[in-house]
Amino acid sequence: MTTFQVPDRFPAETSWISACPGGLWEVRRRWLGERQRGEGTPMMGSLCKVKVRRKTVTGENTLHTAAQEQESTASVDSSEQATSYPRSQDSVLQVQLDEWFLLRMGEGQCDIIEGCLEGMRAGEMCEFTISAWNAKNSKAACSDADGTQIENTTGQGLSQQADCFTLQLHSLTPGQESWQMMPGEKWAWVLSHKQRGGQRFGKGDIWGAADCYCRAVKLAITLQGQTRGNPVDEASKEGVDGDDDDAALTSCYDKENEQAECADDSSIPTEEEYKNVKAELHCNLSLCQLKLGQLVKSRDSSIKATELNPKSTKAWYRLGQACMQLGELEESRMAFGKILELQPDSASARAALKQVNSKLKDLNSKLGQRLSKMFN
Repeated sequence: MTTFQVPDRFPAETSWISACPGGLWEVRRRWLGERQRGEGTPMMGSLCKVKVRRKTVTGENTLHTAAQEQESTASVDSSEQATSYPRSQDSVLQVQLDEWFLLRMGEGQCDIIEGCLEGMRAGEMCEFTISAWNAKNSKAACSDADGTQIENTTGQGLSQQADCFTLQLHSLTPGQESWQMMPGEKWAWVLSHKQRGGQRFGKGDIWGAADCYCRAVKLAITLQGQTRGNPVDEASKEGVDGDDDDAALTSCYDKENEQAECADDSSIPTEEEYKNVKAELHCNLSLCQLKLGQLVKSRDSSIKATELNPKSTKAWYRLGQACMQLGELEESRMAFGKILELQPDSASARAALKQVNSKLKDLNSKLGQRLSKMFN
């Protein structure tokens, strides 16, 4: 009898770009030893018991030591809490080394480690190398809004050259993929990411804050049409009659039941709450991108915020800032003018509009001089 081995979704070696407080880093991961069997891999909410070591010994010794520790260490319990560890601008790996600790998947404590844990099974090890990603461009991308350079520090004794570590996953608790979550669970994650992003921004961790807001936006998108009190889509009922489409009729009833549950669940936001929070996320992300020198992304994020909440003066201000730095002065003037329509006594908007008008006047003056030279 022929047996077929199901191919592993996760290749033996893979690479990606991760963000840490000091900038962007390239990560390369490869499995060590034989892969374990089973479907249990870390997902959102999984509590993982892990250990990270700087690689200083041969792979054989590392695997032997890991096997001994696997047997002598207690498994993680779902009642435990993730290990608290302060994020630092001077560190790339935002976790402790050479000790067992608990990491909650999805919280973004260390983007590098979460990426390495993806697809791992209990009892497995991997090796990963990290190196500053495109150091020259990465540093340029880390400039503040006023042009001040934010140094792409390495920390933890790391150099600009690749440094190698091993990661051991001892045990884990079950988690969920985002599509398996109920709307209320997703919304709780969205609010958690938003709060964490604000805390990181306040501590100067701009990359970390941007990561939180991005995670929140990605989850919020999946909640489209699942807000509390959202009316049943009557269009979905059209064309369903008699025995012609029993499957579509069943689907329609399922949708009605799901929306009825949403209507009664206070953990799910109303449509207005959903749009306002999503607008705030895009607005906050725009400010992070502005400080990281990602001006086009900052403009695009602020545009999304104004579309979701046209009355948000903060969103219009972010749009004005981004457009002004991009040299899109007419668009900037329009954005700051919109603020004065909504809030006529805004001193900051008046000052910004005055600055834009001054730049436009200088630009028109220079253009006039050039035209004068061309035709004289």
